[in-house]
Amino acid sequence: MRQITASPAVAPLSDVPKVVQSLYQLTNSIQKQHSPHLRPFVEGKIQFVGYTDWDDKLQAMLTLKKRKNVGIGLEQITGLILAFFIGNTSSLTDLGQGHKWCPAGNTMGGTWCGITCITKVVSWWQVSCQSVQLGEPNGNDGTWTITGTKHAAIKRLISIMCSGEKT
Repeated sequence: MRQITASPAVAPLSDVPKVVQSLYQLTNSIQKQHSPHLRPFVEGKIQFVGYTDWDDKLQAMLTLKKRKNVGIGLEQITGLILAFFIGNTSSLTDLGQGHKWCPAGNTMGGTWCGITCITKVVSWWQVSCQSVQLGEPNGNDGTWTITGTKHAAIKRLISIMCSGEKT
């Protein structure tokens, strides 16, 4: 993920423990919405690695570690919805506009960050990773334009979050 614009009131990574705490809370909230029977993510199961670049903007990577006895598809749904929250470019009138979180400012309801890459683990004969596209590439800054109005996959993720549909 990459911070696209600076917020005048926010210094990226100014309080990493609070950002990580919010990350766990959001991830567990997302999972509880679609799979309330699963145990929550605990310390060490989500990795957040980030730094600020020359322009004092956040560059970061989030990793959800695979948990024993949890279906890989359920972990992937949680990860994709989390990516949507971070990179959500929906306007105020679009479906899904309320699902936003900014790790740079640790704020709900808006984001100054964009998603640059999503990969998922694929387990067949060996563990490997496969790229997942969520939205459309934005040629300006290397992030994706992610809205709920054009893509069936995004509409489905929003539907899961809004309806509380259980998987």
